[in-house]
Amino acid sequence: ECKGEKAILKVSDYIIDFFINHGITDAFGIPGGVILDLLYAMEKHKGKFAAHLSFNEQCAAFAACGYAQASSNVGVAYATRGPGITNMVTAIADAYYDSIPTIFITAHAVKSVEGHMRVSEDQELNPIPIFSSITKYAVRIDKIEDVYKEINMAYEMAIKGRKGPVVLDFLSSLFSEDIVYNHEYCEKSYFNNKNQIDNIIERIVIELSSAQRPILLIGDGVNQTSTCMYIKKVSEDNHIPVLSSRFSADVIPDSPNYFGYVGSHGIRYSNFILSKADLIIALGNRMAFPVSSESFKPVVEHARTIRIDIDETEFLRDVPNSTNYVADLCELLPRLSDVQLMYEDSKSWISICKHLKQKLWKEDTETPVTDIALILQAVGNKDIIVSDVGNNEFWVSRAAALVESTNRILYSKSFGALGNSLGKGIGVYYAAKSRVVCFVGDQGIQINIQELQYIGQHKLPILIIVLNNSSSGMIKSRERLRYKSHFVHTTTASGYGIPDFKHIAKGFGLSYFYCTDGKRASEYIRNYQKQMPIIIELKIDEELDLIPNLPKGFPCQKLVPSLNDKTYQELNDL
Repeated sequence: ECKGEKAILKVSDYIIDFFINHGITDAFGIPGGVILDLLYAMEKHKGKFAAHLSFNEQCAAFAACGYAQASSNVGVAYATRGPGITNMVTAIADAYYDSIPTIFITAHAVKSVEGHMRVSEDQELNPIPIFSSITKYAVRIDKIEDVYKEINMAYEMAIKGRKGPVVLDFLSSLFSEDIVYNHEYCEKSYFNNKNQIDNIIERIVIELSSAQRPILLIGDGVNQTSTCMYIKKVSEDNHIPVLSSRFSADVIPDSPNYFGYVGSHGIRYSNFILSKADLIIALGNRMAFPVSSESFKPVVEHARTIRIDIDETEFLRDVPNSTNYVADLCELLPRLSDVQLMYEDSKSWISICKHLKQKLWKEDTETPVTDIALILQAVGNKDIIVSDVGNNEFWVSRAAALVESTNRILYSKSFGALGNSLGKGIGVYYAAKSRVVCFVGDQGIQINIQELQYIGQHKLPILIIVLNNSSSGMIKSRERLRYKSHFVHTTTASGYGIPDFKHIAKGFGLSYFYCTDGKRASEYIRNYQKQMPIIIELKIDEELDLIPNLPKGFPCQKLVPSLNDKTYQELNDL
């Protein structure tokens, strides 16, 4: 169904009006000469739409990502030409790798660069070749008649199918031109194939009928399609255990049938359950673990797999014994949740999963996991958490599992962009309008530390937990293994350094608290003014390493540090 209303507006006003009518309320960026008309259009729509001044375009783009993830809508960021838009490359790649619906707007003053001159006009460059491999759609808009088509295309491309980023590079003079348009939008679906859905459900029913130990393996596609309630219903109505990727551990953490996240740094009981499965139903999960490795190859060779993804290119990753289907979980899961799914001796299989979880519940939860767990309990379950890249994210994931946190937790997943946390946290706040908790390492915070200016200036209720081990911990671990503890640029003795975070907080007008254990941090969190920004620096022993891990060639359930032989054998034989 399409809805329409004719109007005449300046192009800049039309763009902002389009966003407002699609439920988008905020954008992030830095002013520049070629986009001033767009910025002033945002200013004109104050009350319905707000522009937020970032202090680096990378963080503006990360803020758009955080806004999109927290709102389930499109995030928007803008930048001026040349270095303005190129500063966004890292965050746009993050949006592409993690399928985050975002629109990034820039502009140019000259239609095209003639000939082969390296520099025709200062700061002018064509960003489309730069972004073509890390966006769903990237286009230069030089003609007024293309504006309506391209802004609609941008929104549709960002939000439909497998979501992702779009770059629109406008000729800046277009912003001040008049446009006549039908303010319309059409609700479309990339997949509306009833027969395909019927085939998938039939296959699942058939495969389950001959299975004894099935699992649902879920990924971030479930969060992105807002189908969590259906996953929970399918699992609990039919006694099917659920495993997840680490990044989608927040989908149904409160379900008694959820048994954690798998992987080379997964939870032991989760990997044990994966190793025993004879049917894997992968829903919105890329199955990105190395299926040819000695660790995971036995799993996929033993089990039959049904893979369901919205992007058929994911099936280029060959998984043995798999049947692949292209489908939208929004269409599949509501129907699947109404189907009775039977398999042999379901009570026995669920009982084994529960026994494994109970037996290994507190395994690998030493400091600092226990400290972070106390912080998560003090925070409560309503705040959205943003975790940066590094050892800190693995500790946060394990702590969340330990306390069965139901918080939404955002990561830079596939791209692994260090320094994303503060920018995303700002975007999350404007989408959720509630406190945000950012976990970040002493290295990650320094990459985009300038965004503390915005947080402090606007007194955003963002709780920043700096997990400070005075080192580049993750890379230091690799140096320890590969170079026999000959460290380079990962310790203070080998060139790494950190600032005085107390003075940093004071300089940006933030409150500050230093502690060496989670108990003191949690007590402080419970008592401090919730609506104010603060940095809590939690000091962590520099010698602490990331555990558990999966050595090359080990079975996926045989994580290190090792269980004692008797316990391992008992659990492996279940």
